[in-house]
Amino acid sequence: MSDASMPTAAERGTPTAEPLVFLHVGDLHLTKPDTRNAADFRAILDQIAMIAPQHLLDFVYLPGDLAENGWACEYAILADALARHPHLPVRLIPGDHDRQQGAMADFQAFHAGLVASRGLPAPTVWTLDQPPVGSPEETWPPAEIPHYCACENFQGVRCLFVDIVSPGYGRKGIGLDFRLGPDQTQWLSAALTQAAEDGVPVAVFMHAYPDDLREPDDRLDVAGLFRATGVRLVEMGHTHYNELAHDGRTLYAAARSVGQNEDGSVGYAVAAIDGPVTSWRFKALDRPWPFVLITSPADRRVAARPATPETSGMVADARGRIAVRAVVLSDAPPRYVHARVGTGPWVRMAHAGGRTYAAWLAWPRDARSIQVEAVHEDWSGHGPDFVDTDVIEPVVAFDEPGFVPAIPGKPGSDVPNVGRSLQKGVRGDQLGPNRAGRKW
Repeated sequence: MSDASMPTAAERGTPTAEPLVFLHVGDLHLTKPDTRNAADFRAILDQIAMIAPQHLLDFVYLPGDLAENGWACEYAILADALARHPHLPVRLIPGDHDRQQGAMADFQAFHAGLVASRGLPAPTVWTLDQPPVGSPEETWPPAEIPHYCACENFQGVRCLFVDIVSPGYGRKGIGLDFRLGPDQTQWLSAALTQAAEDGVPVAVFMHAYPDDLREPDDRLDVAGLFRATGVRLVEMGHTHYNELAHDGRTLYAAARSVGQNEDGSVGYAVAAIDGPVTSWRFKALDRPWPFVLITSPADRRVAARPATPETSGMVADARGRIAVRAVVLSDAPPRYVHARVGTGPWVRMAHAGGRTYAAWLAWPRDARSIQVEAVHEDWSGHGPDFVDTDVIEPVVAFDEPGFVPAIPGKPGSDVPNVGRSLQKGVRGDQLGPNRAGRKW
């Protein structure tokens, strides 16, 4: 399809802005520079740095548990790996392993170096009661604690980075202690309320599900706040396996660990928010370029409720066609990108001039799936290498006016997970130290 045959943005009913696109590299658990996970992390960064052009992505997200023990020598491995790619945009927060020793001085020093060298947001200092180094039965004195919380806008999406580790009291031998301090809770509530008033979509980045917070009241308060303010995506680490859980309004997404991985090939997740649609898919390190992610319409398993043609990206024109958009990541522009409905004819997608490829496809009444395929310039003409495909099942039944999705029995948890979705890289077996895996 030529550019001239593409519909206008108004005809498509889709936004003219570029989608938010970020890459999520899971928990690293770095220990020594010659270990497998350290080598894998360097290889992942090398592969990400090959993406051409680099403006196809907004940032690389590291969700905490960067170091296995929270030691300076472990952060030195991470600093050296990042130094090889000084222009790669990175955002990160701490995990529970980053305070394994009951303190975060080494993490704080490492992060301060990134603030100076890469322009990361500086932490906010809030006063909290903290346990002393000695007996936990002693009085907990107040202390000035840096919190790695930040609010930034990328492609019209408000991104909130939420630190649930610094306000906690956890250390090795005591167990997990994810918390939100009172000042941090007020900051989060105010930021989400303002975003809702501004009418902008929100993505939250934290280490674990709200259900993993230590205080039961916090679990319900935070999950309810996310739901009430319409948070689109909560991106997390901690599980060590790929997982998607959708409560009807908010998609919770976790990516497998690089450092303690039982879930399959290491790699990284690619996520996008394109107007009303949120998309997610895992890219294995051992798969060659290209990589394709359909950013609109929405897959029915993670589509926002109430489901309407507008919220699902299924607005049709007078000829019954819908707009299909996709992001292609590769080390070179693809030879071609095409799309089809079901097993119907392929239609060439046009490069929309920014991050997306787009096509206008007829949508028959009995249609059930959309497939987008990208072909690398090195493809030999046969075989699966250098060809990548994403497949979604769009929403085909819409909610009645006034429909409100039911609140899940355990909000902010993995209970409403979508289960096995191999196309997205989700195995559904929850192999990791926090559920069904071995104890690392």
